[in-house]
Amino acid sequence: MNHPILIENQKKRRDIPLWMLVCFSMFSFWQMGFIYYFLEPSSAMDGKIPININIDYGTTLTAVCYILGILTMIFLPKIIVYTQRIATGVALLSAVAFFLPLPDNILRFNIYLQIFCCCLMISFETFLVVNCFSEKSSIKYLTFGYGIAVFLIALVQNEVVSIPFSAFRYAMVAALVLLLVFFLRMPTGKEHLPRFVKKSDGLIAPKKMMWGAYLIAFIAALMGVGGPAVAGKVEHGVSIMYLVVALSCFTMYFLHKKANIHPFRMVPLFVGLGGFGFLVMLVSAYVPALSYVACILIGFGMTVCMLAPLYGVPIMKAYPSRYVASAIIGLAITAVLIHAVIAELFLGAPVALYIVYAVIMGVLVFVFMQVEPFLMFTLRRRIADDTVPAAEEAEKSPVEETEVKTESATVSADDADNPLAKLSPKKREVAELICLGYTNKDIAKNLVISEHTVKDYVKDIYYTLAVHSRLELAALVNNYRLANKK
Repeated sequence: MNHPILIENQKKRRDIPLWMLVCFSMFSFWQMGFIYYFLEPSSAMDGKIPININIDYGTTLTAVCYILGILTMIFLPKIIVYTQRIATGVALLSAVAFFLPLPDNILRFNIYLQIFCCCLMISFETFLVVNCFSEKSSIKYLTFGYGIAVFLIALVQNEVVSIPFSAFRYAMVAALVLLLVFFLRMPTGKEHLPRFVKKSDGLIAPKKMMWGAYLIAFIAALMGVGGPAVAGKVEHGVSIMYLVVALSCFTMYFLHKKANIHPFRMVPLFVGLGGFGFLVMLVSAYVPALSYVACILIGFGMTVCMLAPLYGVPIMKAYPSRYVASAIIGLAITAVLIHAVIAELFLGAPVALYIVYAVIMGVLVFVFMQVEPFLMFTLRRRIADDTVPAAEEAEKSPVEETEVKTESATVSADDADNPLAKLSPKKREVAELICLGYTNKDIAKNLVISEHTVKDYVKDIYYTLAVHSRLELAALVNNYRLANKK
């Protein structure tokens, strides 16, 4: 399974310094801060409009920008960093223009310009995380970076402290300057992008893992809209929720850094708390004081929604398709539309709406538990470059060495506790493909054997390792790796 494309892409993924990731996180602050100051109030969030300007075509422009972003990711990925530099520069000039006494028509155009740049770049943020960042950098960005951004977003609600528009303008300019610094430091050119797979490459997709990851990303996006919608019905609820999200992001970062606990391991707990929060919100109809407790619990659940781009990383590691990032964005747009339908259906029946959200959170936990072992195995899978000379291999740092060794290379007769060591080489290959989320049919194609033979191997593997399902097998191997830090 050490396909040349996977080896090449593994080498291209970049470790980004923490200070640059903080600069990049200013995109989220700029985006959400702009929404809370300029866009009209909606069921999703409590907008604040410091000027008497009507944004008639904001929704249409947003949809157009999303479509442009998706098409660019698919057909013109090599211009994305250049596009982000230009869009950030234009947005910065537009932000500076808010310091000027503009006529209403020019002011309206300036707001449209901000909407265009902001919504166009949303897709590209996901593209960079999924395609260009190393797993370590992706985690740091989506935890520590987002923690800072979300904390600032909580402040611009004007519920924690009062921030006048005159001060917010400076914050918006500062955020865009930092964002521009990040993009100017990012390399450009096709050679820095992943090599996307084609049918002729002979690489087969691990369907169970891929579709499971997409489903998780979709449900998380759905709740990412639903959480603020519910919290927004409580006074100061959105600020409370975002402060909890910020605290949770920092918690994830430090647990990963200090205790080596992957954020995926924390997802079930956080989602469970979020689901319980919707039920508490239901009870708050009778005990109003509980509404704040509900917002706190929902905040924990929303933290998981911030990880949406991270679900695309294992997909790209196993099957680097040019459609991964665009699919995640497309699912997010679909989730927004479905949320609007749900909100309309339960308009005037908040109790039923809270129950629906709680059920959706329960579904998210269930789906995640079915997919998480495959995701973790894929992320921890070591892709080896067998062409690297021994002398060069010896010079690699411990981190680099860990990243290029294969699972098969780490299995030896001395690893008595390693479940894969109990299997023959062929069965070990089958077991690894199972843990990556491949179906029997696709395993047969990969190993050029019959599907009937694969089924026989699977039965023998289950019997030898005393497991009863693919899920148990992947969990068994992952637990061994975690215990032995392999």
